[in-house]
Amino acid sequence: MVHPPTSHQPPATNLQKMAQRDRILIIDDQENNRLVIEDFLRRLRCEMRGVDSGEDGLVLLKEWTPDLIIVDQMMPGLSGVETTERIKALPDFSQVPVLMVTAKNDTETLRDAFDAGAVDYILKPVDQVTLTARVRSALRTKHAFDEISRLSRDLMAQKQELSNFTHMVSHDLKSPIAGAASLYDLFLYRLKDEYPEVWGKEGFQELLERIPATFQKMLRFIDTLLGYAEAGKVIGALERVSMGNVAQMVAANFEYAVNEGLAVIDCAPDLPQVSCDPVRFAQVWQNLIVNAIKHRGERTPVHIKLGWESVAPNLQFWVQDNGPGISAEDQERVFQPFTRGESAKGGNGIGLATVQRILNAHQGCVWVDPEFTSGTRICFEIPDHVG
Repeated sequence: MVHPPTSHQPPATNLQKMAQRDRILIIDDQENNRLVIEDFLRRLRCEMRGVDSGEDGLVLLKEWTPDLIIVDQMMPGLSGVETTERIKALPDFSQVPVLMVTAKNDTETLRDAFDAGAVDYILKPVDQVTLTARVRSALRTKHAFDEISRLSRDLMAQKQELSNFTHMVSHDLKSPIAGAASLYDLFLYRLKDEYPEVWGKEGFQELLERIPATFQKMLRFIDTLLGYAEAGKVIGALERVSMGNVAQMVAANFEYAVNEGLAVIDCAPDLPQVSCDPVRFAQVWQNLIVNAIKHRGERTPVHIKLGWESVAPNLQFWVQDNGPGISAEDQERVFQPFTRGESAKGGNGIGLATVQRILNAHQGCVWVDPEFTSGTRICFEIPDHVG
């Protein structure tokens, strides 16, 4: 029995935020300065803590997480700039806004503050209106970032849940089809053995033999849907692999098409190293080559070329053929699932949509080259990650 994905509980984040007070850490070696800032911000009803050095501030962060940090620029020991740099180097605090309090208003001082990671500055003597406005602005930004992070985590969890659901659906659909196919084989065996007069009727045998092909078509379609769903999963750790090896391995799978005179496949010998999920990129090359062969029109054999070029900061790859091409109206819609070009015959309209999902998961993109008029050239780009 197939069960839909369980619904998510309404996020309690916003309700919790209402019950919680924003936390502000004040780092200043002068106690009077800390007290003045706390007094100016009292109306915001924040939980505030103060320390007299950058070193003590870093120690406090090990046990207490603020929503905003206000740090004085001029302090003995670690300066405000050095303190900010160390705070921003901590993974859990890279997105916590820092306001720099400074008596200097020159370009170099402000540049150093921003380069260290401060989001804004406050000039001495501290003015209550300016301080309050900039603290509120920084806290709004922090809240917005927290909400985006939460939504991103929820989205990834839902995508994983949908992927698990797709696996379950695939299994629950394929199992009865495979079972029916096995029963059909038994039925044919008994029909031939026990009812030879029925089996021998004109056209009857041909009709029955079409049924296994229908079973196989259904199973292939389920596998294709599963591949489309898997293509959109979030990419984990990337592997540094030779795109040439991946592409040539895939091209070798089409030996049958080459031997049958359906296609000639040329793969550039110098495809570069890339950082990617090699299994999914094998599917990219596979789907693009299948698309070229399937939609070759009257061109037999169709000549397919696999190539690349560096388009900093990305790597651009392409698969081109000398078939009938894709009309300008179809060049965008062919990447939509269950959509085919007007001239397309056969297929289910998922192959190129799967390619697009894989590229999106790699922060890449795919498109039909509108300037290539001697057939079809489908290009895709991915970031040129090094190391």
